[in-house]
Amino acid sequence: RKDKSAPPRTEAAEAELMVQSLRVNTLSKLTFSDATLFNGIIDDIFPKIAVRDIQYEDLTAAVKDATAQLGLQQSDTQVHKVMQLYEAMNQRMGVVLVGPSGSGKSTLLKILRKAMEILGSEVPLHVMNPKALPRQQLLGHMDVDTREWYDGVLSTAARKVVKEPQTTRSWIFCDGDIDPEWVESLNSVLDDNKLLTLPNGVRIQFGSNVNFVFETHSLEFASPATVSRTGMIFLSEEDVDVKTTVVTWLAEQPQDVSAKLQPWMDE
Repeated sequence: RKDKSAPPRTEAAEAELMVQSLRVNTLSKLTFSDATLFNGIIDDIFPKIAVRDIQYEDLTAAVKDATAQLGLQQSDTQVHKVMQLYEAMNQRMGVVLVGPSGSGKSTLLKILRKAMEILGSEVPLHVMNPKALPRQQLLGHMDVDTREWYDGVLSTAARKVVKEPQTTRSWIFCDGDIDPEWVESLNSVLDDNKLLTLPNGVRIQFGSNVNFVFETHSLEFASPATVSRTGMIFLSEEDVDVKTTVVTWLAEQPQDVSAKLQPWMDE
């Protein structure tokens, strides 16, 4: 409903808001080279329009504190990716971190979790590798003789997170390849229903405080139904500065070893 008391938006303000929404929903899904092209297209279509990302001042400060506490190096690119991940989690039930090994997928999640804890939010994390488990051990199974139901790894985690208060941000973290064999059973969880139906007919309703986070190197085996239901954060190797990785590793070494290696790093 339009607020008649609010001052009318100028054409430039509306264009700025449109650019902001396009960047928020598109940039996180693009590779490094595609993101450069996208920014160029935006500049051509919306010339002289100021580009401003959504600002989370408290979270940005907490991210920088979390980076320092974890012994990592400050990186503007990494902070920007953390903000994209936070925004995606607010918009979608499921978020996929996609990128090659060493691109910082796990580190991104650690930083955001630590930052949210600094801000006073409790973030329980339930980690599993669904690809490494048979479907019965993942979702649960019923004993054919006794007709007794046994929960699986995923269903056990689901029962735990729905008991948490709404102020707690629970994450169910699925590490490994996204395979239709197991992820198709989560389609009703990832859409607006947020409903997990177990093989025994029991339904588990999730709240807005729960997120499913998937970490994988590729989405080549994921179906369009799954991809369309999730937010995506793509990390490229170009986003990672090798020097910061080396500096972090060097800081973990004994002082005598670090002193000998430091001149080589400077060269």
